Amino acid sequence: MDAHLERMRRHPEIAGRVLRLEYTSVSLDPKARLFGRRSLLEQFDPGRAADRPVLAAFEEELACPWALYHVRRILPVAKADPTRRGRAMRSMERVDVDRASALGRRLRSVSERHGVPVEVDDRYGRVRAWVQRRGPALPTIGRGRYSGVGSRAGTGPL
Repeated sequence: MDAHLERMRRHPEIAGRVLRLEYTSVSLDPKARLFGRRSLLEQFDPGRAADRPVLAAFEEELACPWALYHVRRILPVAKADPTRRGRAMRSMERVDVDRASALGRRLRSVSERHGVPVEVDDRYGRVRAWVQRRGPALPTIGRGRYSGVGSRAGTGPL
């Protein structure tokens, strides 16, 4: 891992794109970190001089249009073993594309009106609202709305 992080520090512009990809992935699924329990972003310390160019490149990557998505997940039981989780089924619907701040305000406003709790990443701008948290028993359903980082043009896949 250390060698990988050093390569990223030598190439902050590439590292910024990689961090945006992971951030997007984690926006849609909090368990989708690239390196287990800690995200790649968590490996970089804003207080460390060598990490600042990487984090600055990441923040520059975030200065693109973002998208608001409605995400649904169904976790069925496995066909071969009903005590195990089967392959997840997912649906993503893009609701809107705009600046991160505008989408965050919209999601907070709608969520508050409907009494849905909101998670906010104050540092980088992601806003997430869980309409329905998935339960511990199988099968289970999860539904949420997320403001997530879009492509540079704001039109490509998140």
